[in-house]
This record gives sequence, C-alpha cells and structure tokens, in this order.
Amino acid sequence: MMRRMLPLLLAALLALPFAGCGAASDNDSGPAVKEAPSTGSPAPQSQLSSPPSAIPAKNLEKQRPPVTEAAGEVVEALRDRDLSRLADWIDPELGLRFSPYAHLNNGDLVFMPDELPSFRDASKRVWGSYDGSGEPIELTFREYFETFVYDQDFAGAPNVSEGKLTGTGNTPFNGLEVYPDASFVEYHFPSAEAQNSGMDWKSLIVMFVPNGDGWRLCAIVHSQWTI
Repeated sequence: MMRRMLPLLLAALLALPFAGCGAASDNDSGPAVKEAPSTGSPAPQSQLSSPPSAIPAKNLEKQRPPVTEAAGEVVEALRDRDLSRLADWIDPELGLRFSPYAHLNNGDLVFMPDELPSFRDASKRVWGSYDGSGEPIELTFREYFETFVYDQDFAGAPNVSEGKLTGTGNTPFNGLEVYPDASFVEYHFPSAEAQNSGMDWKSLIVMFVPNGDGWRLCAIVHSQWTI
C-alpha cells in the first residue's frame, strides 16, 4: 500500500512550487516602493503654478487715478491752509516749486516735503521778481501764499481744465518744458469786471508727476494778466 502511495506523494510535492509562482503572478506587481518622508520643502518649480506676471509699465497709467482727483485734494488742502496735508503730496525727489507767474524760471523757490515753511515763519524770502517793475518779490511764506497761491477761492473756481489753459496772457506757460512728464490742472477765474477788459483774470496751476500708481505734486504756479 505504501509503495502505491509513494509516487502520488512525490508528484504532489513537485507541484507545490509551481502553484506558489502562479499565486505571486496574480497578486503582486513587483517590489513595493517606499515613499520619501516629507521635508516641508516647496514643490519643484515645474509643479508650482506660474507666478503672476509683472504689470507692464504701460498699464500703470490705467490704474492711476485721474490727475484731477489729485489736484482737487491739493487745492482743498490749500483752501484749508493745511500745510501738513500739502507736504504729503510733494514729490520727494523734485520737491515743490512755487512760481508767481506762468513762466517758470531759476528764481523760483523749491521746497522738499520736510522743508515747507510754516505760516508762522517770519523770515522773508525772494520768490522771483514782479512783472513790470522787475523788483524782487520779497515776502514771508504767508504773504506769498496769500498773494501768489490762494488769492482766490480756487477750490470753487468756475473753470477747471486738465492739460490746457483757459487763462493766457503775455507770459507763456513753460511748465511742460521744465517737467516733460508732468500733467497739470488749471483752476481759473475769468475777468469779473467788463470795464477791466479781461485783465483781472487769475489762475492757479497745479502740476503733478507720475509716481508708481499715483501722482506727486511738483509745482504750484500762479498765473494772471501781465504787462
């Protein structure tokens, strides 16, 4: 009996390895790959979303508010005699030029933001020369302000124009020659009396240069009829 069973047992033992190989082939796709531990480092650049592209310089003007808005705030600061607010608008590199007439020249005084005089400053400065006589304009800051800056209620001027002048006379405006990149807004009071033949008009011209997505004040120009 044992002799008859022996060949069958041997055949069964020889078949076991082949059965194991078949099971592995059905259930295993190969050796397992271990995942690398996380280090907290950013993903490679190729896997990150692209960073926002820089805004082209030509699009900055589209984002910049109208210069009339900046001019309105500056003129309101002048109306309120708020020199602190005015100083905040001054261009930090060019400073603020005060010109008593439409033609800017080397005699104009220029103040950096932290150099703007106060109304209490009693020192007299030469701000240029008077039209006609050529005499020096020697005034305190308050005197100059009341004569060549806010001598009319320009915040309520009937004529406000951007980039063009309503009031013109014998003195040409050369502001854009001095500041080629600037923009300006004119606040104009026409002649009030017919008998004056239009010679008593007055204008205040505020000039700005672009600065990033905003504007900075570079000049306050007084304009009126001149000889």
